[in-house]
Amino acid sequence: MNVEIINEAKSRSAEISNSILNWGEKNLRSFPWRKNPDPYRILIAEILLKRTTATAVNRIYNEFIGLYPDLKALAKANIDELEDFLQTIGYHKQRSKILKKISRVILNEYNAEIPSDFDSLIAIPNIGPYTAGAVLSLGYGIRAAMVDSNVLRIYKRVFFKSLPNKAVNNVINKVAKIILPQKRHAKFNLALLDLGGLICTYRNTHCLKCPIRNFCDSSSIKK
Repeated sequence: MNVEIINEAKSRSAEISNSILNWGEKNLRSFPWRKNPDPYRILIAEILLKRTTATAVNRIYNEFIGLYPDLKALAKANIDELEDFLQTIGYHKQRSKILKKISRVILNEYNAEIPSDFDSLIAIPNIGPYTAGAVLSLGYGIRAAMVDSNVLRIYKRVFFKSLPNKAVNNVINKVAKIILPQKRHAKFNLALLDLGGLICTYRNTHCLKCPIRNFCDSSSIKK
């Protein structure tokens, strides 16, 4: 069964990636962390975005970067002040500890340089595969898939007829790497995330507006 979904991904990859990229040209959402991104700004954005909404993070992101413009400033931050600042987006005590720990680990173990390889990134506490992919693709321009709950949902729907009975998420991660284009991977990743946030949502599927409905097993609307 895994062979079937991998073959399906290969056969549909060009059409899916091109359609998503074309859709993204007119529909990408605008957030401050997407403008002039660098590894630090992307890393901070992904940590802030955990367990909250992009709208909430959007309200505080620029001020956060102004207060803590780099890892050294973040590592030196007063924990109480950091918690107070992050209170409006929730999960503030845990988030503050995570930010402090990550900054100190990178300063002490990586000479203040955010790693540019996947294995080193996920070795840092509280950095998982999705965040590592974001830092690589968006921050460093290195081809890497970004698979969060939105992307998992999209690919599970697209390849519904070929889904295996076990280890579905592991297989979807392989599918994501196959479909990810060699060029313009960062724009593709952002477009795919926004497709999940705007069109192929958790509660509703707006198939009529979906650019990949013709290649989706779950879509009832085809051209």
